[in-house]
Amino acid sequence: MSSTETVLGAVTDIVGNEHVIADEAGRNFYSADISFEAYEPAALVAQPGSTEELAAIVERANRDGFAVLARGGGMSYTQGYTPSRDRTVLIDMRRMNKIREINTEDMYVIAEAGCTWEQLYETLGQSGLRTPYYGPLSGKFATVGGAISQNSVFWGGGSYATVADSVVGLEVVLGGGRVLHTGSWARNGCNPFLRHNGPDLTGIFTGDTGAYGLKAAAAIKLIKAPEFSLGASFSVPDFAASTAALAELAKYGVASEAYGLDPFYADVMVRSGLEFLADHPWSIHFGVDSVDESIAQAGLDLLKGVAGRYGEEIDNTTVNVFKSNPFGAVQSVLLGPEGELWLPVHAFLPFSRAQEAAAAIEGWFEEIAPRLEQHNIKTSLLTAAAGKDFLFEPSFYWFDELGDFRLEKIAPEAAEEWKSIPADPETRSVVLDLRRQMAKRFDDLGCCHIQVGKYYEYAPLMEDETWKLTQGIKQLVDPDGLVNPGSLGL
Repeated sequence: MSSTETVLGAVTDIVGNEHVIADEAGRNFYSADISFEAYEPAALVAQPGSTEELAAIVERANRDGFAVLARGGGMSYTQGYTPSRDRTVLIDMRRMNKIREINTEDMYVIAEAGCTWEQLYETLGQSGLRTPYYGPLSGKFATVGGAISQNSVFWGGGSYATVADSVVGLEVVLGGGRVLHTGSWARNGCNPFLRHNGPDLTGIFTGDTGAYGLKAAAAIKLIKAPEFSLGASFSVPDFAASTAALAELAKYGVASEAYGLDPFYADVMVRSGLEFLADHPWSIHFGVDSVDESIAQAGLDLLKGVAGRYGEEIDNTTVNVFKSNPFGAVQSVLLGPEGELWLPVHAFLPFSRAQEAAAAIEGWFEEIAPRLEQHNIKTSLLTAAAGKDFLFEPSFYWFDELGDFRLEKIAPEAAEEWKSIPADPETRSVVLDLRRQMAKRFDDLGCCHIQVGKYYEYAPLMEDETWKLTQGIKQLVDPDGLVNPGSLGL
């Protein structure tokens, strides 16, 4: 079995010395996600600049018995890219960030996996185009490949659901360095205009959290960029009303985004200057996008009529602030308003189960309130419509050492202010325990998860025949089990 030094030399020959990281600090930085869950530091980190280099790294690493996995923007909180063994070559995909093709006739774009959503959004905007789903709130750093591997939601998600629903085809590097394409992209001499060229092989590699292969590039649908984006906000009396309103709004398929904020998020917005939300601790917000102003207005009026059955209309500045800078909220994604760490659990479920799940988690928060108060742990309850489905993301906040990754991603003045917050391993341990309990409660409620990674249960909850198929696909695309081992429980 080859040594790390041998593999390091081979990978250096492929990408050059400046694109390999082998020191302990660098390997630890790239190997950890923001979950605080255990990981094995990678043996080395490689930064390929092309599919050819990526495939060569995978081939050589696997031949020498080393696992491989891909890291995008590093925003995972479910161990999506954390190594499960020390003999791992971690691949930082961010050099592979080219937009290869913008096809305005067949309406698709081919972007390499390391391209950020902000880069893609801004580049397409110059041509008056957009992808239907156009990124998570963390899209300033989150990458196309990472979002597709994890499956993600938010911008455009009210109308177009998750990122997977906007993907037409994929270029994937399999175990051993083999390269394949999916959809019509796989047909000799054909471009990626059609996803369902026979069985939906594209779907196999979306939401797999990197278990089946390393995304090199993605073909994503294009639409005309909406010229008119209108929004509205409504104050609602409580969490139950917020959830019911989102369920009703989702049925129309009109809202570009629809989400609910709780008292914690209301306070965050008040601190950012939206003082009027102090009087509206529970609120829902939605937008309507269109290339035609009258259509956008008609859609907004329709949704206002629906929302008015659950609350009263308030100032819509919240919607406008988010829309004006869709990827500007990274700091509020990673941290609370005073520098608290943020760690969520999420669940996907049908709206028929939304009220039950919301009530269960809200009730559980009341049960553990003394423990939360003892350790100064705060909680939030973010909800959203993703197509016809309900996304529920409760989160924990506590004061603890920020670490290099978070400090690198936030505003310099905030980093300077909060870099001295001391580590609090005791409270962190409490949060990790409570987070596990909450994930188990979601599983007991029959919820599903995107971003499965190595954190959420998967295999124990699947039907036997479905799990056999999942394993069979893994055996075909990664016979040696060296592509992100542990992801999906494989």
